[in-house]
Amino acid sequence: MTMKIYSPKQNKPGFRAQAMVEFAVALPVLLVLLVGIIEAGRMVMMYAVVTNASRDAVRYASAVGRSDDGFLKYKYCAGIKQAAKTSGYILGLKDSDITISYYHGTSSTAFTTCTAASGEDSSVVLNTCKDNTSCDRVKVTVQKTYKPIIKLIPLGNHTFSSAATRTILGIFDLPNP
Repeated sequence: MTMKIYSPKQNKPGFRAQAMVEFAVALPVLLVLLVGIIEAGRMVMMYAVVTNASRDAVRYASAVGRSDDGFLKYKYCAGIKQAAKTSGYILGLKDSDITISYYHGTSSTAFTTCTAASGEDSSVVLNTCKDNTSCDRVKVTVQKTYKPIIKLIPLGNHTFSSAATRTILGIFDLPNP
């Protein structure tokens, strides 16, 4: 059997009104915290997805061999961009958000950018990579702008950009044993 404990405070006039006022004061603070946590989480997620998209695309671009369409992967612009879009599908990446550049050896100046809308880009001609200093590199840059859904907290727009670079090794002739 339970025993009801009598509290004279509960029967005083204004007790329930006090609880409603406290809730009305605390609710906006709780909502701002909740929205802030959600928006910060979206921002961190966007940063991670942009980084992963550039890494996956450059990994595809540096691979030896041909795509399913029969094009050489390192100069198949549409395939490289599709690899980035597939990895970053949640962001809705467009072709304009992805830049593909090629570099000779240790140079910091790109000798060309991948611009072909379909098929292989004929302007991409690589060194043979006979020694480790003349190998060409591919760089994929993915960029996307974060816009808050709810402008309750002053986060503002931020553009996240991630660039990944890899060496294109090409095809090596293996000696017969």
